[in-house]
This record gives sequence, structure tokens and C-alpha cells, in this order.
Amino acid sequence: MKISLSTELSEHEIYLIGSVVSQWGFLESDIFNQTLLSFMESENIPTSMNNAQFSSVLKLWLERVVERQDDATKAILKAQYDEIVTLSEYRQAVVHSRCEWRPDAPDEITAVRAHKNILKHITFTADDLANFSSRLGQVRYWIKYPRGSEQHSAEISATGLHISRGGWKLLAGRTSSDDLSKSGEERRSRCSKSTIPLKQYPQ
Repeated sequence: MKISLSTELSEHEIYLIGSVVSQWGFLESDIFNQTLLSFMESENIPTSMNNAQFSSVLKLWLERVVERQDDATKAILKAQYDEIVTLSEYRQAVVHSRCEWRPDAPDEITAVRAHKNILKHITFTADDLANFSSRLGQVRYWIKYPRGSEQHSAEISATGLHISRGGWKLLAGRTSSDDLSKSGEERRSRCSKSTIPLKQYPQ
């Protein structure tokens, strides 16, 4: 018999943490790819582009991609840079911490991690996780389409429409439109109740 320890996170919380991790992974990839494309073939690519530390790539993105745009586009991208910096500490807490809970607040999870000789505590709820994932998705949209829906529509016109994974599952009968509608309404409801950054308690 195999014995395994539980994290004591609910399935819903685990799902939302996975959503955060997935969104952040796409975000790092988007930033890296845009930065890499900013280099000419004749240029030497700095060692910071070995992608060992996202913060280094992010600074290069600000310098080589954001600062080279027109004023309107630069303002949009700079706002996304500021948002990423704001959310970075929370992402670290979600990904690199152990989770604790208290019987007097069963809907709250406290992420605890040691960092630079400091024990950091960040408390969050499922609503906070849903809000965080949604905000990351918004950041990714504006990084990819800083000129908004017009730029997005132009890309669709150039590449053609495609069926999303969710749409494919619906057509294949793996989920129902009711399930998709319900999950979308629940996400919007959760995001309207929550704000981030969350409470932080360095000790």
C-alpha cells in the first residue's frame, strides 16, 4: 500500500493554482519571444536571455520592446510591466510556498515561504486565485495586442479563424454549453469579489 500526504487544498483551489501557474508560464513565454525577436541576427544575445531568471528577461523586454514603441503603445505595455512587477511576489508565494489553514478561517489559505532570511506569509482565498488568473490573462492580451481589438481582429483576418480547445471539446461532446456558461459566470463572479495584491506578513 502506498501512503501519500495530502496538501489539504480543495480540488477547486488546486485547479485555480494550476490556472495561475499556466497563465504565468504563457506570460513568461510571451515576454521571452518578443524580447528575442528584438535582436538582429548580427547582434550578440546577452547571457540574461538564457531564460534562467525571468526578472532579467523582463528588464530587457522593457528596454528593447516597450521603450521602442510609439507613445500610445508604450503606455499600454508599460502598464503591463508595472502589473507584472506588482503580481510577481504573489506568484512566487503561490508557486513556492507551503499552504496552511486555520479552523477559524477555513476558506483562507496562508502561503508560507522562507526568502532571503525572511519568513513570508500571504493569505488568499479561492476568489483571490481566480482574480489573479484573470488578471494574468488580461496582461497577456495587452502584451500581445497593445492596440486592442483592432490589432486582434487584423491578426484573425490574416491567419484565419480557428477552433479553441474549449470549442473543440464542445463539438466533440466532451463538455456542454451549460458547463461552459456556468464556469464563465462563476469566474466573473469570483473576480468581482477579490482584489490583489493580498495581505503580506513578512516576519
